[in-house]
Amino acid sequence: MEIQFRRLKPTIKLADDSRYPDLLAYASITLVDEHERHLTINGFTIRKSKYDGKPYLMPPSRSTGKSFYKFILTERSLWKEIEKEVIKEYEVGTIPIVEEKR
Repeated sequence: MEIQFRRLKPTIKLADDSRYPDLLAYASITLVDEHERHLTINGFTIRKSKYDGKPYLMPPSRSTGKSFYKFILTERSLWKEIEKEVIKEYEVGTIPIVEEKR
């Protein structure tokens, strides 16, 4: 079987949890194929790096105590493209709305 996904649509929900100051947002990714069918993957988080303060994408995972079990595995160059698109959507969603005074 061969399925070709044509679009990646990220969905972002901003987080506000004082227990996790590095947690910026929750994200899901919807992959849409040529027939407009979709596959949605939930459980991504956008976090703030403690090294440079920039946002980065974390895949769905679960703590096993000493490490994390990753629910998805992605080839590195594909992951970088996915991360770029999700972070771009996050940044667009956090631009403040400025109303012009007349």
